[in-house]
Amino acid sequence: MNIDWVAFLIVFVAALCSAVFVVMLYSLGIRFLATPAPRVRRADGTFEPDGPSRDDEDDDVDDAGRPRWATVAANACFGLSALVVLVGIVLIIPTLRFW
Repeated sequence: MNIDWVAFLIVFVAALCSAVFVVMLYSLGIRFLATPAPRVRRADGTFEPDGPSRDDEDDDVDDAGRPRWATVAANACFGLSALVVLVGIVLIIPTLRFW
């Protein structure tokens, strides 16, 4: 029994690179979901140090939430990572190939 070490190495490198790529995309998507809301600008043009102050009972709290671009980017990263996983599954299971 002979082992084709070059083919083994190619499969190993391809699996390692695709695993790193999927993990990178997924973690980047989580990072985009953790993007904070924009900081509040004071009347003098400076920013609040740690978000809006909560001293008074009648503060006007502007809860802008996460920026829309961050949500779109997170969903794109999750979608791409799912697509890469599905392509890998299709390449591994011969009965799923349509060509």
